[in-house]
Amino acid sequence: MIDLNRIEIFNEEVLEEIRNQYTYHPWDELKINKGVKVRQAIEHVVEIIITNVPACPDRSTALRKLREVRMDCNSAITHDGKY
Repeated sequence: MIDLNRIEIFNEEVLEEIRNQYTYHPWDELKINKGVKVRQAIEHVVEIIITNVPACPDRSTALRKLREVRMDCNSAITHDGKY
């Protein structure tokens, strides 16, 4: 893995890493099942927050961060924990 934050020289290897990170990678059945479990858990947390936390900017931030959690989990599943 190449850490794009530390690149000083752009070359073919760096270009290949960029393409890998930003190319769509379809999920197989195993990854789909993992993604479903993560999504269900996050949905449950969202339900608990909505029913127990007053509507306010802090709650909005918490819900937005859970969307970020979902996206980061998707990336980790997609890339098998590479990034």
